Amino acid sequence: MKRRFFTAIVVVVLLAILEIASRLILNRIYNRKFDSSLIVDNKYFKSPGLKENATGMVWGKLFHTDQFACRKGPKPYSSKKKKWLFIGDSVTEGVGMDDSSTFAAFVAAKSDSFNIMNYSLIGYADGEYLDILKTLLSNNDSSISKVTIFFCLNDVYGRNRPSELPGMMRPNLLGRINSLLQDDYATYKLIKLFFYQNSDSYFRYDSRLYVANGRLFIRSMGYLEQCNQVCRKAGVQMNVVMMPYRSQLVRNDDATRNPQNMVKEFCFKQHIPFADPIDFCSKSANPKDLYLFADEIHFSEAGHKMMTDYILSH
Repeated sequence: MKRRFFTAIVVVVLLAILEIASRLILNRIYNRKFDSSLIVDNKYFKSPGLKENATGMVWGKLFHTDQFACRKGPKPYSSKKKKWLFIGDSVTEGVGMDDSSTFAAFVAAKSDSFNIMNYSLIGYADGEYLDILKTLLSNNDSSISKVTIFFCLNDVYGRNRPSELPGMMRPNLLGRINSLLQDDYATYKLIKLFFYQNSDSYFRYDSRLYVANGRLFIRSMGYLEQCNQVCRKAGVQMNVVMMPYRSQLVRNDDATRNPQNMVKEFCFKQHIPFADPIDFCSKSANPKDLYLFADEIHFSEAGHKMMTDYILSH
C-alpha cells in the first residue's frame, strides 16, 4: 500500500514538472496572447482599430503604436514624405515579432521616399480593409500616395463566425474535450503542436473556399473592387499582394496556386495591380523556416526579411 502511494506521488510530481516545463516552452515558442487594451471598437465605421500611442504585449512581444494608430516603425514620421499604407491582417501586423522585425518595419527602414503606415490588425479581413480606406481617404488627405492590401487566403472568411463557414463542423463531445485539454493542459497542447506542426489541413480548408461561383469568394472580391474604387476616386494607387501559406511554398505546384490564380484573374479584369510572392519565397533554402513554429501563415523574422526583399524588388 505504501509503495503504491509513493508511486502515485512520484507520478503526480513528474506530471506537474512536465506541465510547468510545457507552459514555459509554450510561452516562448507559441504564445498567442493579445492585449485587448490596444484595441478601439468601431474606429473605422464598424471595424476596430489600434489606439494611438499605446503599448501592450502581442504574442509575447512588446507592441507599440504611433500617433496615427499604426504599429510603430523604425523612423519618425516626416511631413516631407508621402504615405504608403500597408493594410492586412495579423500576418502584415507582424504578430510574434518585435516592432522592428516586421516586413513593414524593414521596408520603412530602407525607404527614403515614403512614410510606411502599417494599419494592419489581427482578425482583419476584406470588409475591414474597405472601412479603413473609406475612413482615411474621406478627408482628402493628399499625403496618401499608395495603398497595398496584403490579402491572406483566410480573408474570404470575412466577418463570418466559424460555425457559419462551409464545412466547419459544430463541436461534438470529442471536439469539446479536445478544446478543454488544449485550453487547460499545456503538455497536451505542446504534444499536439509538435505532432501536427507539418500538417497542411489549415491550407486545405481555406483553399476549398476558392471556387468560381462561391458565395464567400464573390463577396470578398466585391470588397476588393470597392477598395479599388475608393482609392481611384481619391487619386491613390492601390495594389494587391497575396500572402503565401507555408504549404504553398513547400509544395509550390499548380494545385496549390488556385487561390492566387483566381484572385489574380479578378484583379486583372478590374485593372488592379496584383503580385504573387510564391515563386520568390520558394527560393528559400528551407521555406518552413520562413514561418513561426507550428504556424501555417505567420512569418518568422526570416520570412519578414524575405517579404521585404520581394516588396522592394517589385
